Amino acid sequence: MKIFINWWKDISISKKLYIVVGIMAVLISGELLTLRFAMKKLSAVRAFVGGEALWSKAQKNAAFSLQYYGITRDEKDYQKYLDYLKIPEGDHQARIELQKKNPNFEVIRQGFLQGQIHNDDIPPMVDLLGGFYWISYLHKAIESWAGADAGLDQFKEIGARYHQLIQSHFSDKKQIDQALQKIIRLNEELTLLEANFSEALGAGSRWLEHIVISLLFLAVLMVESIGLTLTFLTSRSISRGLASLSEAANRMGRGDFTHTLEVLSKDEIGELTVAVNSMGQMIQKSYKELEARVEERTAELAKMATENAKLYEEAKAAVQVRDEFLSIASHELKTPLTSLQLHLEVLPLFLDKLNLAENAEAVKLKEMLQTSEYQSTRLANLIEELMDITRLRLGRLQLRHESSDLSEIAKKSVSNMDREAKRGNYLITVSADQPVIGQFDPSRISQVITNLISNAIKYGAGKPIHVTVKVFENRAQVFVKDQGYGIPLDQQKRIFERFERVVHDNSISGLGLGLYITRQIVEAHGGTISVHSNPGEGALFAVDLPLARQA
Repeated sequence: MKIFINWWKDISISKKLYIVVGIMAVLISGELLTLRFAMKKLSAVRAFVGGEALWSKAQKNAAFSLQYYGITRDEKDYQKYLDYLKIPEGDHQARIELQKKNPNFEVIRQGFLQGQIHNDDIPPMVDLLGGFYWISYLHKAIESWAGADAGLDQFKEIGARYHQLIQSHFSDKKQIDQALQKIIRLNEELTLLEANFSEALGAGSRWLEHIVISLLFLAVLMVESIGLTLTFLTSRSISRGLASLSEAANRMGRGDFTHTLEVLSKDEIGELTVAVNSMGQMIQKSYKELEARVEERTAELAKMATENAKLYEEAKAAVQVRDEFLSIASHELKTPLTSLQLHLEVLPLFLDKLNLAENAEAVKLKEMLQTSEYQSTRLANLIEELMDITRLRLGRLQLRHESSDLSEIAKKSVSNMDREAKRGNYLITVSADQPVIGQFDPSRISQVITNLISNAIKYGAGKPIHVTVKVFENRAQVFVKDQGYGIPLDQQKRIFERFERVVHDNSISGLGLGLYITRQIVEAHGGTISVHSNPGEGALFAVDLPLARQA
């Protein structure tokens, strides 16, 4: 035993695992083969029991049909008797062939098939009788089967005699009754033989089950014993080696590289122990140099961290300055732009007063003024978007809640977009028949609706736009529906982010801020905004707002 333990300790871990797995595989294969053998034999026993049930049922039906024929004198009932007898006759054919020295499997198979036994059950039944006929239980069952076949021959003879007596006009009632009584007696005898056959097979099945369970128990016990023994030896060898390696690692972690490990085996753990000893000696030589390099690198990293912190603060200050600049610049740009818009609005009035002839130059001048006014309006909207983005970044977007009618806000917003709608030949309709009173910031909600209508004009492909306002479960809802290009599903979430746009062609311009600002305003009111769209089917933007002010 000691020789084996020393040999086992010195072989490699991989070989140990291969040996353990191989032994376990062989033993488990033995278990599986034993189980397969048992299942096949038990399946054969089950098939024999099922065949006996079919044999018994057919014999009983044949007896009943024969007795019924004696009452009805109908040849159909006698034919049923003959048909039922084909099942036990087929089993009889199979048994006779099985007891031959060189049986013909095809004859056996045809006999069992005639006995209504499933084709898949026939080979294991043949193997069971061919290989284990010497077992007392099977021997007794076969004797009962042979006795039943002999009784069945008598049953067939008296059945034929009974048929002749009934057909003959010269038979008397006494003869017929005597034949019937013999049929009943034979039926009872066959019932007893059938019971003996089933009892013998049942006892054999229980005996086989006991043997198989015992074999499986011994196999499992052997697998567990060998597996646990080999596992214990392997784990003890590994754990001892790992414990010494762990101790060495702890010493090295504390800076002690002078400790030398004892080599306990020649496997991978032993080789690792030798390598750790060598590593400790090498580390001890280079430790001071490494420590100096670490200190130098630490100083460099500390310096870099200080510089990065300074750069971060400078970048943060620069972003703050940029946002302040954008806020001031946007505000300052609004003053001259407002003045320019006023002049552009007044100039057409002066042109009308001058009563200039409707020549090509005058018409061209009016078109240029209209274009300038449209472009100035676009510029004002862009500046307003930049101011809103700056306010959002600086946290200065403030809402002025007041009791407002959302239906009226929507109607005014649509009215304000009338000029832009006419410019693009858009028809905008509003469904806001009833007042929707709630705590809103009218200007900001108007901005939301205006942005959604403007977006619908951009992507509506010149088709009608419809705005709907309604109340649902104490919440206000605004829907803006266009019939334009639509939005692909993978782009529907990102269009509410900054500088995101769905571009269908180069004619559609913008910074991609409108829907972002719209979402921020809606969420600041405690509401939500969503879009529902399919490419080529337009888009429906839905705004859901609480009627009461959110805390």
